[in-house]
Amino acid sequence: MPSLAEGWSAADDGLTLDIRLRPNVSFHNGKPVTAQAVRDVLRADLPAALGPAYADIVDIRATSELNLAFTLRERSTFLLEALGAVPIVDPASRTSGTGPFSVQAPRSGEVEMQVNAGYFGGRPTIDRLVLKPYGSVRAAWADMLRGRIDMLYEVGADGLDALESSSEVNIFTFQRAYAYLLLLNVESPALRDSAFRRRLNASIDRRALVDGALRGHAVPADGPISPFHWAYRADLPAFRYQPSAATPDRAPRHFTVLFGEPSLERLAVTIQRQLQAAGIDITLQSVPPEEIGVRLKAGDFEAVLSDYVQGPNLVQPFLYWHPDGPYNFGHYRSAAVANALDRVRRAANDQGYQAGVAAYWRAIVDDPPAVFLAWPQRAHAVSTRFVVPTDSGRDVLNTLHLWKLSGQTQGIARR
Repeated sequence: MPSLAEGWSAADDGLTLDIRLRPNVSFHNGKPVTAQAVRDVLRADLPAALGPAYADIVDIRATSELNLAFTLRERSTFLLEALGAVPIVDPASRTSGTGPFSVQAPRSGEVEMQVNAGYFGGRPTIDRLVLKPYGSVRAAWADMLRGRIDMLYEVGADGLDALESSSEVNIFTFQRAYAYLLLLNVESPALRDSAFRRRLNASIDRRALVDGALRGHAVPADGPISPFHWAYRADLPAFRYQPSAATPDRAPRHFTVLFGEPSLERLAVTIQRQLQAAGIDITLQSVPPEEIGVRLKAGDFEAVLSDYVQGPNLVQPFLYWHPDGPYNFGHYRSAAVANALDRVRRAANDQGYQAGVAAYWRAIVDDPPAVFLAWPQRAHAVSTRFVVPTDSGRDVLNTLHLWKLSGQTQGIARR
């Protein structure tokens, strides 16, 4: 959808893409947002957003004050998909953006944001925000119920019952572009065999997991594509619950599962019990959250339970499951998956894209790099002092610049 870009057009052969920027947009520091400034940001940051697919780009040029031109070696659907993942900030400061609020100097762990009166989407009705960290989710719930904060960013499944019953709080849920996965290191002796990885996926009762451990606030992951993606097809081979009990001739398998967030413990224990029922023994190990990223990058793990970005499009799975992807922490190698993702990447139309997605789906189900569990929802809690516009199940933070105090046309957020 257009945002900072007003529109775009592609050549019939897919080898050029022209982007038109909105006129009269400024960074927070007052400097105009020009095609040259955006080009500099994209040249610096698109390589991380595209991974190996950045090699498709020959050049990015500013052809006028508000027009950008991309020249490609080969057609790439991932280019347009990745543009939404790159924040546009003043390349000279790297801190001055274009959004409705600008970050001020942090103080005592808090972050203050002031209104951007010149925001291209219209001046927000809230003048000031303070982002306050909490040491525990329960402490944040308590302050929310006492009226000490106006919004809680992450409610969590455990807090929904308490907050939903309050007449002072509204709950807004939306589907995230993340998936709960048990990401597997396929170089681990216990996890090299694709047949065993298929057995792991078949041993998980995803509906019971969602209803129990996630309190219904997720959608079972019957495959590697979210059911909310436009190319999703219900007729493709699914990860189905078909547990097989251990038999004397089957060698025992054991591996360790790391998780970093305490909120994942219930999910981890549920997975452990379901796998035990199928004759698969795992050890759960809770480690500090900051250690998870370090061990993933070092390959120092057998399996890691977390939520991983797998949407809203196919460029994100490409970064995880392509052999040279920057997030291929489990050293996964599958020619079938890589070829299918390249079919999506080179698709000339919707039919070609869908065919590539179907090939990708089948290849992942046949040779899974992870145990696909669920597509979770996120819940925000907002004080009823605010009127919050909603937008078809999307994150209400997208409409933050339109929030108003109840009964007023303009106000200052208290906290």
